[in-house]
Amino acid sequence: MAPTWGRLLPLWPLLLGLAKALTIPKEYEMHNLRQPPEMTEQLVEKLVVFPSDDIVLRCEATGNPPVTFRWTKDGHLFDPRREAGVTVVEGSGTLNIVNSNAGRYQGVYQCYASNELGTAMGPEIHVINDSTPQWPKEKVLPVEVEEGESVVLPCNPPASAMPPRIYWLNSRIVHITQDERVTVGQDGYLYFANVRGSDSHPDYICHAHYLGPRTIIQKEPLELRVRPTNSVKFRQPRLMMPPGETSSHVALRGSSLALECIAEGFPTPTVEWVRLNGRLPAERMALENSRKTLRIRDVVEEDDGEYQCIARNTQGTARHSYTVTVEAAPYWAQQPHSRVYGPGENVRLDCSVYGKPKPLVSWRINGVPWAELQPDPGRTLRSGALILSQVTPNDSLVTQCEAVNRHGRLLANAYVYVIQLPAKILTPDEQRYAVVENQTASLHCQTFGAPVPSVDWFTERLEPALQDERAFVHTNGTLRLSRTQRQDTGAYVCLAQNDQNNVTLRAWLQVKAATRIELGPQSAVVKKSSNVTFRCLVRFDETLQEHGVEWRRDGRPIQESDDSDKYSIEPGWLRISSVDYPDQGVYSCRAHTELDAVEESAELRVVGRPGPVSELQVSEQQERRVKLSWTPGDDHNSPVEKFVVEAEDGLRDPGTWRDVSTVPGHQPWARLHLAPYGEFRFRVRAANRYGRGEPSAASTPVHTSQAAPERYPEGVAGEGNETSNMLITWKPLNKSDWNAPELSYRVQWRRLGLGEHWSEETVSAPPLLVTETPTFVPYEIKVQAVNPVGKGPEPPIVVGYSGEDVPLVNPENVGVELFNSTSVLVSWSLPHRDKLRGHLRGFRVFYWRLGSVGERNRRQARAQPPPLVLTLQGEMSQARLGGLRPWSWYRLYVVVFNGRSDGPHSEDVDFSTPEGVPSPPHSLLLERVSDTALALEWTPPRFPNGALTQYLLQYRQVNGSELGPLHEMLVPVSQRNVTLARLDPRARYRFHLRALTRAGQGEPLVREGGTVPEPVLPTLDNISISRVGPDFTVITWVPSRHQANVEFEIQFMSKTTAEPWRTSGQANSTHGSYRLLNLRPGTSYRVQFVGRDPSGGNVSFWESEVETDGKLLTTNPRSFATEGWFIGFICALILLLLVGLTLCFLKHSKGGKYSVKDKEDTQVDSEARPMKDETFGEYSEKEEKPFGGSQPSLDGAVPALGSDDSLADYGGSDDVQFNEDGSFIGQYIGHTGKEAASNASSGATSPTNAPAALE
Repeated sequence: MAPTWGRLLPLWPLLLGLAKALTIPKEYEMHNLRQPPEMTEQLVEKLVVFPSDDIVLRCEATGNPPVTFRWTKDGHLFDPRREAGVTVVEGSGTLNIVNSNAGRYQGVYQCYASNELGTAMGPEIHVINDSTPQWPKEKVLPVEVEEGESVVLPCNPPASAMPPRIYWLNSRIVHITQDERVTVGQDGYLYFANVRGSDSHPDYICHAHYLGPRTIIQKEPLELRVRPTNSVKFRQPRLMMPPGETSSHVALRGSSLALECIAEGFPTPTVEWVRLNGRLPAERMALENSRKTLRIRDVVEEDDGEYQCIARNTQGTARHSYTVTVEAAPYWAQQPHSRVYGPGENVRLDCSVYGKPKPLVSWRINGVPWAELQPDPGRTLRSGALILSQVTPNDSLVTQCEAVNRHGRLLANAYVYVIQLPAKILTPDEQRYAVVENQTASLHCQTFGAPVPSVDWFTERLEPALQDERAFVHTNGTLRLSRTQRQDTGAYVCLAQNDQNNVTLRAWLQVKAATRIELGPQSAVVKKSSNVTFRCLVRFDETLQEHGVEWRRDGRPIQESDDSDKYSIEPGWLRISSVDYPDQGVYSCRAHTELDAVEESAELRVVGRPGPVSELQVSEQQERRVKLSWTPGDDHNSPVEKFVVEAEDGLRDPGTWRDVSTVPGHQPWARLHLAPYGEFRFRVRAANRYGRGEPSAASTPVHTSQAAPERYPEGVAGEGNETSNMLITWKPLNKSDWNAPELSYRVQWRRLGLGEHWSEETVSAPPLLVTETPTFVPYEIKVQAVNPVGKGPEPPIVVGYSGEDVPLVNPENVGVELFNSTSVLVSWSLPHRDKLRGHLRGFRVFYWRLGSVGERNRRQARAQPPPLVLTLQGEMSQARLGGLRPWSWYRLYVVVFNGRSDGPHSEDVDFSTPEGVPSPPHSLLLERVSDTALALEWTPPRFPNGALTQYLLQYRQVNGSELGPLHEMLVPVSQRNVTLARLDPRARYRFHLRALTRAGQGEPLVREGGTVPEPVLPTLDNISISRVGPDFTVITWVPSRHQANVEFEIQFMSKTTAEPWRTSGQANSTHGSYRLLNLRPGTSYRVQFVGRDPSGGNVSFWESEVETDGKLLTTNPRSFATEGWFIGFICALILLLLVGLTLCFLKHSKGGKYSVKDKEDTQVDSEARPMKDETFGEYSEKEEKPFGGSQPSLDGAVPALGSDDSLADYGGSDDVQFNEDGSFIGQYIGHTGKEAASNASSGATSPTNAPAALE
């Protein structure tokens, strides 16, 4: 039987010193040169043998005189000639052991090859006898677990020298789906983080695939039973694998490291991986098995350290730490090599290895351990190296260096062959080499001698060639010069020498310019009859005489023809005219010289729809069956994907062709089933990716006779559209199913369960209305097709119902169970189902928000908002209601509905949701105050979701990917601005602002800003020219409240002379004015403000004109102050003002009486809070002071009295009430004292509230 090579597994990463045997070249004219033995082939392996396997132990070696072979088994001599069933391959040491005897020869084998010059030794081969695994019989009990709990299904396959691959399947040979919840571990067990009802199956089967014996065995099916529950318990993660909090793991260098963490919990945990002593090697790392397995390929020593997995869900976290120690089988640091030496030389063979644990290194000579050798003063071991002093021809031998640790073995053979030969250069002298630039030039200098001659190369100037980093001398003496350049042209000298002589060789190198295709042909897909052009622009070295460009098609040269214009070849062009399908192929442009050749190709494809099929024949004609066959047409170079058979029914639908069959593109025939009562003709179309081709010619007609219907109508249903009827409907049969010229329908119905006779009626088409029926009563219904030939097949009975009526029952026992701050579980029961009076289609939950928890009494006075509706289809007794607002009152009721209408609703149920964390603050504005200060101002969250307690401000400096230390600050809820001082100048910061309730912190609002001045256009108000002199002008403006210290340029230019814009200087937005100097008297100027936008560009944002005599230029030279209408307007205004003052004086003299409305218009809510006038202000713990008639802020924004949901939070008064429209009415019921205090607090009118004073 053939050996099972596929079952050979590496035992250790052993590396043999199997160098190519040194031979005297023919040019040296030496005969019958002796050679020590050298191993040429020996597989280093662990060989697992199964009962049906042969054993092949390979051992090949060369040497002169010819080598002899011997084997040891378990350290003792093994003579294959005395062993039954063991043969030796003639001329080698390879052993063949037949399968009938394989089981007897388990053990450790080693091969030796010897001749007069020494003995070479092969590595150990472990032969392991293994049997075909069998799964023991066992009684498997069902595994029962409650829904939401975790469970582990064991596998435990039989042990084998070759571990199996594990698969979990069901009885239908379908793999068990794995995801974050369900996992197959490295131990083969099936883990469930939490079970669902859908996991209940009786057939979880573990399959073990053994690659060696090519066997798959399976465990007895495991049954998993999941007990349902109405309340799944939330659980924080717990690690099922590995157990405990820490574990250690040993990884081998060069192998793959797999760390696994499988967690259980509800909700299903997710797994993250971190490395505690460094970063994970992203280029060699992979997360597998839904991130539960961390795999690192090609392990190196730097992977040594501590790794941690973190399982996380909403309930908490679980962690496990792996301490990974990287060890290594022995590997070479310095390997001994075979060499030829001359007499009198000192030989040093270095054998240095790495490994962990540190390998034990031992030496052998001719296979004999060093400790067993006779003492010889010429042989010493020093620092791991074998030293042979003053060797003679009799000192030829083979050494073995072996390194061993618990992970493997490493063996190298190296012979020492002592011979004396003079140096000789075998390569001819004065060789000339030519290459193109950027290629690699190889100048040969093959030498031989003993000792091995040293080879040195020199340039034409006798400078060492190796001074150039591009130069490299191979061990065979060849000088390799990479990336050659034109200046490398010249002569090179090779010097070979040993202790007997030295010889030289001279070689010449020429470097030419490389041939380049600067523009090559491009692939094209074209349709038939199109023209195609390929381009090819080439550049050659001018000194190369022999060069050319050749066009090829499919590797064959293209030639122009005088009698055809198909191909037209011009320098750099190939034109193909009127392409046809035979013209497609690969077109190549090949540019060649005597030194190099380059080629670029393009593919031409000519495509189209298939041609029509031919020889359409009708055969094997029966009553209603025929066979249609044809001969495929031309596929036009695109494979036919299918054939479509079309048919025309001359009786039912003449002139209309319909698809009746589709067959694969490789099948040129179709069997057709024909309908009764028809006259059919057929045709066929071939189709490929470009569409259907032309149809074939039509076949001869085929006739079929009439027959009874073969189908019954489908879609039969009975439903009432009134409370006292039933409408019977069905889907009419297609005309092709009539099987005759006419068709009618026999409709039968009767009450279900009463045993009545069938009522029936024959109609030509649906529907049929049955009247005078009781409300919502079940009926049995049948609809049968009938034609003049006979009745169709007996139809099945369908149950229908007469009309439904409005339900008279409402859900009861409505309850609400809190899930969290945004969702609840609503439950109910439905008694008296006999009052449904229809099909139970489902339930609807109507609910609406009454308001925040702290203001429910106020909300009751308002109009009820339209309710939201959750519709549940089918039989239900509970539903989860989500998307609710935390810290809110809600009201709900439940109704049941049938096919006609909703029933009466249940009793109203009021409930409240607990506090939740707030949403992020609505806005956060940052402003640079100075080089070391930033001002922040924010607005509250849109959804507080509770009573806000304070704000948490966190910030840290950001420098690229580096983050500075975190600073935190708690701010009272009444304060919404803060100024941060003592910041680093010209630094950038990241700010996180959160609102807090008693439920915790909300999500942060993240913004970045810094003390680095950024380009921004200033915002200026009321820009005007306030003063003009003979050689200057003064421009003023009002600075923006939200900006400070923004610099911009003042530019001007004369209107009377041709000159460019000139810059006067820099202005600061905070200063409010600028004096423009150095103007010429009596001259008109254009003046503009120029700032920098965020992109850094200069932008003009204001422009005007001025004349130095003080006159501001306008489009209309006449002053409106001299117009008559303006003078009249001023007079009227003064008169009205005098009348108003007189009326005010008279009203005041009557005792100061005024109407309630006047009072409403002037009174200001004592609980309103003003915006701070300063720029954000310093951080303060003090609460802002209430005020009476306050002036508005500079930007005109007055803070609102409160949000819809939290007016009470700002009131703090028990007597605040609302009208039905939500307005305050508290000011009319006993507030005289407060009003007086408020009115009395009004001070003198400031400039900013002058309009209010005029009222």
